Amino acid sequence: MAISDRREIEFDLEAVRRAIEWSPRSAQAFGLPPQTPQGTRCNPGESSIEVTYVDLTSTRVFMLRADALGAILISYCHRAGMPIPRTADKAVRIEPERVLVVFTSHLPNEKPPQRLESTIGRVPDAARALVRTEAEN
Repeated sequence: MAISDRREIEFDLEAVRRAIEWSPRSAQAFGLPPQTPQGTRCNPGESSIEVTYVDLTSTRVFMLRADALGAILISYCHRAGMPIPRTADKAVRIEPERVLVVFTSHLPNEKPPQRLESTIGRVPDAARALVRTEAEN
């Protein structure tokens, strides 16, 4: 039996655009210009997003693959103070209107926990409401 802990952080398209805007060094490391992006669009079939930049004379669209986007978003989350598990497997899922960063930790269960469970003096009311006795059935 395996135990897995999966967590997701969801970014809508505006949040993706802002994360790129607020991560200029990370964005430039993946080939994006040092400008403020005007918009983003998801390409789930290609596992990428389009990032649009507009200046006085032109509109440029850059493709950003899921792995590069994931690095930018994780960097943003670290700076924003969001807890990110270091040892978790990380994946990016691009959907039509949002991007999900997925963290999966695999917990070994071959041995019992290091701390013993403490004794219960009285069953809390909330727990009692969840337990049915045979007499109630």
